[in-house]
Amino acid sequence: MAPQLSKSPSQLREESQAKALAVIDTLALPQGTALVATGSLAREEMTPYSDLDLLLIHGPTPPPDQELERLWYPLWDAGFRVDYSLRTPAECASLLNANSTSALAMLEMKHLRGDAELTQQAREKTLKQWRREIARNFEALVDTAIARWRRSGSVVTMTHPDLKNGRGGLRDLELMHALALANLCDIPPLNSSKKLLLDTRVLLHADARRHRDVLDPEFAAAIAEPLGFPDRYELSAALGNAARDIDEALTQAMAASRALLGRKKILRRAPRMPVDKDVVEAAGELTLAKKADLSDPTLLLRFAAAAARTGLKIDPNIWEQLKKLPPMPEGRWPRNAVEDFFSLLSAPEHLVEIIRMLDRQELWGSLIPGWDHIRDRLPRERTHIHTIDQHLVNCVALCAEARLRGPVARPDLLSLAALFHDIGKGYDRPHEQVGAEYAARMAQTLGLNPRASRCVQTLVAEHTTIARLAARCDPYDDEPVDQLLDAVHYDLLILDMLEVLAEADAQATGPGVWNTRLESATRILCSRARTQLRTLHPMPPMVAAPQDTELRTHEDRDTVHWAGEDPQEVLAVIAAKAWSITGARINADAGHYAGEFDVRSTTGSPPDPVEFTQAYSSRVHVRTPKAQPAPTATYWHGNVLDIRTVDRPGALANLIAALPQLKWLVMKKRGSTLITTCRLESHPDRAAVERAVRERLT
Repeated sequence: MAPQLSKSPSQLREESQAKALAVIDTLALPQGTALVATGSLAREEMTPYSDLDLLLIHGPTPPPDQELERLWYPLWDAGFRVDYSLRTPAECASLLNANSTSALAMLEMKHLRGDAELTQQAREKTLKQWRREIARNFEALVDTAIARWRRSGSVVTMTHPDLKNGRGGLRDLELMHALALANLCDIPPLNSSKKLLLDTRVLLHADARRHRDVLDPEFAAAIAEPLGFPDRYELSAALGNAARDIDEALTQAMAASRALLGRKKILRRAPRMPVDKDVVEAAGELTLAKKADLSDPTLLLRFAAAAARTGLKIDPNIWEQLKKLPPMPEGRWPRNAVEDFFSLLSAPEHLVEIIRMLDRQELWGSLIPGWDHIRDRLPRERTHIHTIDQHLVNCVALCAEARLRGPVARPDLLSLAALFHDIGKGYDRPHEQVGAEYAARMAQTLGLNPRASRCVQTLVAEHTTIARLAARCDPYDDEPVDQLLDAVHYDLLILDMLEVLAEADAQATGPGVWNTRLESATRILCSRARTQLRTLHPMPPMVAAPQDTELRTHEDRDTVHWAGEDPQEVLAVIAAKAWSITGARINADAGHYAGEFDVRSTTGSPPDPVEFTQAYSSRVHVRTPKAQPAPTATYWHGNVLDIRTVDRPGALANLIAALPQLKWLVMKKRGSTLITTCRLESHPDRAAVERAVRERLT
C-alpha cells in the first residue's frame, strides 16, 4: 500500500489545498491585479497531484511582461503543474461564447489574492453573460457533453471507468451546477455520490503517484479497503450506483432546462404525427398519444421499438407514464409484443441507447430473466472493458449490424442469443449452462417453436467453443472440426450463427481480442465444418388457394388469402390499409398466382375482413408506395435467390415488381429484417436481377 493511502481522502485534500495556498501566498502579484482560482482549487477538491488552474485578472492596462515572467516561478519550483491565463473581466465573460469547457471553469471563480473588486466584476459579468446567452449556447453545451461521454464512456458500465470525464462522473456535477447558475434547474442532494467519486479519485492519485482519472482494476483493488469496501467488485458496484444517481439527475436537469428555454411551448404547438399505435412524433421528439391506452402492457415494447427504429429523441416526461403500465402477462407474450421486442434488438444504431434508458428507468429488468443479477456486475476476465450488462447490449448491436452482411437465416435468434450469452455469469455453475437455461425461459415467453428454442440454447451454451478451439487446436486438424460439428449438432443454421456470435462477442469484449489469428482460425474452422454439412435445399411453400380473395382471422395472426394474375393488386390494398406484412407465401403456375400474406395493423384498429373485401373489390387501390432506400443483400443458390432488406412500407411489393417470372416465394420478417427466398424461372440473368432489385430497394 502506498504511504499516502494511510491517510483519509479528506485529509489528503486538506493537505493538498493548504500546500497550494501556502505557495500562492508567496507570489508577487503585479499591482492592480487579482489572482483567481478555478477548477479543483476553487472547489476545494484538490488531490496531491492536481493541476493548479489560475486566472490573473487585470484592468484596462495589462501588467508589465517582466512581472508576469517572474510571477509563476514559485509554483513551478514547488512542483505544481500550472495552467494560467491573463484576462480582463470583460474577456472572462466573452470566453463563455467561445469555449463551453472553459465557460464552466469561469463559473467557478474563487478569489485568492489581490484586488477583490476586480474579481467581483469578473464574476458578475461572467454570470450575467452566462444567463443571457444560455438559450443560444445550450445545445453546444450538450453536444460537448455528448462528445465527452463518447470518448470516455460511462462510469456505470465501464470496467475501467473515467471518474472525471465519464457519463455520471464529476464533470457532470459541474455541468449541473452551471445549469443551476443559469436558473434552469435545481440540483438534487448528491453529496454522498459526489463524495464517493471524489474520495476514490483522491486515493487513485495517491496510489498511482500521478494525475489519473481512469480507475483500472489494479488501482481499484488497492484503494477498495481504505474506502471501506471488501474488494474492488463492491467498490465498482458502489461507484456504479453513485454514477447512476448523477446521470439520472443530469438527465432531469437537462430536461428541465429545455422546458424553461421554451421547447415545451414548441412541442405543444407542433403537429403530432403517428409512428405506431399510441406512439407519435411531436417537434422531433417521440412521445405518447394524448389518449394512449395506458392499460396495455405491450405499449412499453412498442414505444421502445419505435424509438430504436426512428432514432428520435424521447420526451423525458413519458417515463413516469410508462412506469405505470401493467406488467407483461405471465407466460407467452402477445405476438405483436414479440415482434416489437425483436425489432428493438434489430436496430444497431439506437438499441444500446434505448436499452440503457429502459434499464435506468427500471423497466428492462422486468422483461429479461436474470438481468437484475448482472446489472453493473464486473466480469472476472481482465480483457473485458465493460460491465456484463453493457457487454451484452454491445454484442447485440454488433450482431444486428452483421444481419445483412452474412448468410444468417435467423437474425432474430442470433440477437436473442447475443443478449443471453453471458447472462449466467456470477453463479456457482458454468455461465454457459446458466445462460442457456435463462435463454430457454425467454424463448418460451416469446413463443418460439422447439427448433428455434433449441438453436438459441445451443448458441448460448456453445458461444465460447470456437474461441476455445481456435486458441488450443490446429484449425486444419479434423478433431477440432468434429468437436465444432458436435457442438452445433451438425446444424448448418446454428453453425452460421455461432460464427457471427463468436466474432461479435470478441469485438464487444475489448481492443485486440478479435485479432488476426483468432479471425483466421475461426474462418478456417467454420469453413471446413460447413463443407461437411449437406447443402440446404429450399422447398416451395404450401399455399391454400382460395376461391375468392379474403381476409381470414386466426388465433395468432390475420392472413390475406388471394389468387390472381398480379400480386401488386392485393399488395396495393394492404398498403392502403397501413398494414405491415409479417410473412408471405406465393406459388405461381403459368402466370397465375396464389398467395397468403400475414398482416398486422399499425393504426391500432384490428384488420376488418369486410372492409378489406370491399376495398379489394372496388379496385380503387392499384398502386403500391415506393420503398425508401435501405441496405439490401442478395445470395444465390442455383435458381433460388435469397434477399435480405430492412422492413419498411412497400418493401415486398417493390421487390416482387423487380423480379422476373416467379415459381414460388417465401417472405419472413425477423425483427426489422425481411428475409425473402424465391425460385425463379430457369436460367435468369443474375446481374440483371440484382441490378433491378438494387434500383427498387437501395
